[in-house]
Amino acid sequence: MPQLNPEFFVSQFFWLTVTFSFLLFFLWKISLPRISRVLEKRENKINNDIEIAKKLQAEAELIQNDIDRQLSNARDQASNIIKESTRNLKNNTAKELAKIDSDLAKKIDESSTIIGHNKKESIKKINNQILEITKLTLSKLSSVPVNDKEINDSVTKAQSKPIH
Repeated sequence: MPQLNPEFFVSQFFWLTVTFSFLLFFLWKISLPRISRVLEKRENKINNDIEIAKKLQAEAELIQNDIDRQLSNARDQASNIIKESTRNLKNNTAKELAKIDSDLAKKIDESSTIIGHNKKESIKKINNQILEITKLTLSKLSSVPVNDKEINDSVTKAQSKPIH
Protein backbone atom coordinates (compact mmCIF):
# COMPACT_ATOMS: atom_id res chain seq x y z
CA MET A 1 0.00 0.00 0.00
CA PRO A 2 1.61 3.17 -1.09
CA GLN A 3 -0.23 5.35 1.40
CA LEU A 4 1.58 3.74 4.28
CA ASN A 5 4.97 4.09 2.70
CA PRO A 6 6.95 6.74 4.69
CA GLU A 7 8.56 8.03 1.55
CA PHE A 8 5.23 9.55 0.41
CA PHE A 9 4.30 11.09 3.79
CA VAL A 10 5.70 14.53 3.02
CA SER A 11 4.01 14.72 -0.32
CA GLN A 12 0.74 13.50 1.15
CA PHE A 13 1.01 15.97 4.01
CA PHE A 14 1.65 18.82 1.57
CA TRP A 15 -1.36 18.00 -0.55
CA LEU A 16 -3.48 17.45 2.52
CA THR A 17 -2.55 20.90 3.78
CA VAL A 18 -3.13 22.56 0.39
CA THR A 19 -6.49 20.83 -0.11
CA PHE A 20 -7.63 21.47 3.44
CA SER A 21 -6.54 25.14 3.20
CA PHE A 22 -8.31 25.59 -0.12
CA LEU A 23 -11.43 23.88 1.20
CA LEU A 24 -11.32 25.94 4.40
CA PHE A 25 -10.83 29.18 2.46
CA PHE A 26 -13.62 28.26 0.01
CA LEU A 27 -16.06 27.43 2.79
CA TRP A 28 -15.08 30.38 4.95
CA LYS A 29 -15.18 33.09 2.23
CA ILE A 30 -17.73 31.81 -0.30
CA SER A 31 -20.06 29.05 0.87
CA LEU A 32 -20.63 29.83 4.54
CA PRO A 33 -21.45 33.54 3.95
CA ARG A 34 -23.97 32.56 1.31
CA ILE A 35 -25.49 29.93 3.55
CA SER A 36 -25.59 32.35 6.45
CA ARG A 37 -27.28 35.04 4.31
CA VAL A 38 -29.88 32.52 3.16
CA LEU A 39 -30.48 31.44 6.76
CA GLU A 40 -30.79 35.07 7.89
CA LYS A 41 -33.22 35.83 5.05
CA ARG A 42 -35.22 32.72 5.93
CA GLU A 43 -35.28 33.67 9.61
CA ASN A 44 -36.31 37.25 8.78
CA LYS A 45 -39.02 35.99 6.42
CA ILE A 46 -40.32 33.56 9.05
CA ASN A 47 -40.30 36.29 11.73
CA ASN A 48 -42.09 38.71 9.39
CA ASP A 49 -44.65 36.04 8.50
CA ILE A 50 -45.19 35.29 12.19
CA GLU A 51 -45.70 39.01 12.93
CA ILE A 52 -48.11 39.36 10.01
CA ALA A 53 -49.97 36.22 11.16
CA LYS A 54 -50.25 37.65 14.69
CA LYS A 55 -51.60 40.93 13.30
CA LEU A 56 -54.05 39.08 11.07
CA GLN A 57 -55.12 36.89 13.98
CA ALA A 58 -55.72 39.99 16.12
CA GLU A 59 -57.75 41.56 13.30
CA ALA A 60 -59.67 38.30 12.84
CA GLU A 61 -60.48 38.22 16.56
CA LEU A 62 -61.72 41.83 16.38
CA ILE A 63 -63.82 41.00 13.34
CA GLN A 64 -65.15 37.84 15.04
CA ASN A 65 -66.07 39.85 18.15
CA ASP A 66 -67.79 42.44 15.96
CA ILE A 67 -69.68 39.70 14.11
CA ASP A 68 -70.70 38.06 17.42
CA ARG A 69 -71.93 41.41 18.73
CA GLN A 70 -73.89 42.08 15.54
CA LEU A 71 -75.39 38.57 15.64
CA SER A 72 -76.40 39.10 19.25
CA ASN A 73 -78.02 42.42 18.34
CA ALA A 74 -79.78 40.82 15.38
CA ARG A 75 -81.09 37.99 17.59
CA ASP A 76 -82.32 40.51 20.16
CA GLN A 77 -84.01 42.57 17.45
CA ALA A 78 -85.59 39.47 15.91
CA SER A 79 -86.80 38.36 19.33
CA ASN A 80 -88.28 41.81 20.00
CA ILE A 81 -89.94 41.86 16.59
CA ILE A 82 -91.41 38.40 17.19
CA LYS A 83 -92.68 39.43 20.63
CA GLU A 84 -94.19 42.64 19.25
CA SER A 85 -95.79 40.77 16.35
CA THR A 86 -97.17 38.14 18.71
CA ARG A 87 -98.59 40.81 20.99
CA ASN A 88 -100.15 42.68 18.03
CA LEU A 89 -101.53 39.45 16.64
CA LYS A 90 -103.08 38.55 20.01
CA ASN A 91 -104.62 42.03 20.30
CA ASN A 92 -105.96 41.93 16.75
CA THR A 93 -107.27 38.41 17.29
CA ALA A 94 -108.99 39.43 20.50
CA LYS A 95 -110.58 42.42 18.73
CA GLU A 96 -111.70 40.26 15.81
CA LEU A 97 -113.09 37.61 18.17
CA ALA A 98 -115.00 40.26 20.12
CA LYS A 99 -116.38 41.66 16.86
CA ILE A 100 -117.32 38.18 15.63
CA ASP A 101 -118.95 37.38 19.00
CA SER A 102 -121.02 40.55 18.87
CA ASP A 103 -121.99 39.86 15.24
CA LEU A 104 -122.95 36.29 16.13
CA ALA A 105 -124.96 37.49 19.13
CA LYS A 106 -126.84 39.92 16.85
CA LYS A 107 -127.43 37.19 14.28
CA ILE A 108 -128.59 34.78 16.98
CA ASP A 109 -130.99 37.40 18.32
CA GLU A 110 -132.27 38.12 14.81
CA SER A 111 -132.59 34.40 14.12
CA SER A 112 -134.46 33.76 17.36
CA THR A 113 -136.81 36.65 16.54
CA ILE A 114 -137.38 35.26 13.06
CA ILE A 115 -137.83 31.74 14.44
CA GLY A 116 -140.32 33.01 17.03
CA HIS A 117 -142.21 34.91 14.37
CA ASN A 118 -142.19 31.89 12.05
CA LYS A 119 -143.33 29.68 14.92
CA LYS A 120 -146.27 31.97 15.64
CA GLU A 121 -147.12 32.11 11.95
CA SER A 122 -146.86 28.33 11.67
CA ILE A 123 -149.05 27.85 14.76
CA LYS A 124 -151.61 30.24 13.27
CA LYS A 125 -151.55 28.34 10.00
CA ILE A 126 -151.81 25.01 11.80
CA ASN A 127 -154.72 26.32 13.87
CA ASN A 128 -156.43 27.61 10.73
CA GLN A 129 -155.89 24.25 9.05
CA ILE A 130 -157.21 22.44 12.16
CA LEU A 131 -160.22 24.74 12.06
CA GLU A 132 -160.79 23.99 8.38
CA ILE A 133 -160.29 20.24 8.86
CA THR A 134 -162.61 20.22 11.86
CA LYS A 135 -165.22 22.17 9.92
CA LEU A 136 -164.99 19.82 6.98
CA THR A 137 -165.05 16.77 9.24
CA LEU A 138 -168.11 18.00 11.15
CA SER A 139 -169.89 18.98 7.99
CA LYS A 140 -169.25 15.52 6.51
CA LEU A 141 -170.10 13.61 9.68
CA SER A 142 -173.13 15.55 10.86
CA SER A 143 -175.58 17.99 9.55
CA VAL A 144 -175.42 20.20 12.63
CA PRO A 145 -174.27 23.69 11.75
CA VAL A 146 -171.30 24.82 13.86
CA ASN A 147 -169.80 28.29 13.65
CA ASP A 148 -166.09 29.11 13.52
CA LYS A 149 -166.00 30.60 17.00
CA GLU A 150 -167.22 27.42 18.69
CA ILE A 151 -164.72 25.30 16.75
CA ASN A 152 -161.93 27.72 17.54
CA ASP A 153 -162.78 27.72 21.26
CA SER A 154 -162.90 23.90 21.32
CA VAL A 155 -159.54 23.58 19.52
CA THR A 156 -157.90 26.13 21.84
CA LYS A 157 -159.30 24.33 24.85
CA ALA A 158 -158.03 20.98 23.56
CA GLN A 159 -154.56 22.38 22.88
CA SER A 160 -154.25 23.89 26.35
CA LYS A 161 -154.89 20.53 28.09
CA PRO A 162 -151.75 18.47 28.77
CA ILE A 163 -151.45 15.19 26.96
CA HIS A 164 -151.07 12.17 29.23
